[in-house]
Amino acid sequence: MFKNPFSKKDKEKVDPKKAMKEAESMMGGEMPEITDEMIDQMIAGEMPGAPKMNMMQRMALKRIKKLEPQQRKEMFAKAMSEKGGESKEDMAKQIEEMRASGQLNSKQYKIAKKRLGIK
Repeated sequence: MFKNPFSKKDKEKVDPKKAMKEAESMMGGEMPEITDEMIDQMIAGEMPGAPKMNMMQRMALKRIKKLEPQQRKEMFAKAMSEKGGESKEDMAKQIEEMRASGQLNSKQYKIAKKRLGIK
């Protein structure tokens, strides 16, 4: 789902402000605040619908957790931008599949659709 933010393979530099605007438009408004609790849930694998992470992904999240909130927000915006993330249509399909398989309850489904800006 997320592109590795620490990858040196990216030859193209992504402007953080542009990535933030793309991510906000994709999320249907303002980029949500990524809290320490959310990162802890991702690391522990307790976040609903999140795939199980390998050791390197957990290490990357721990490193992101140490960043300042604004830097963290920019990092996630870059990962969610059009170049770094998936399209809104792909995410909508995944949300539908997760709902059908029982990974999301109706409340989580509505929240996910609201954040994506899908009606």
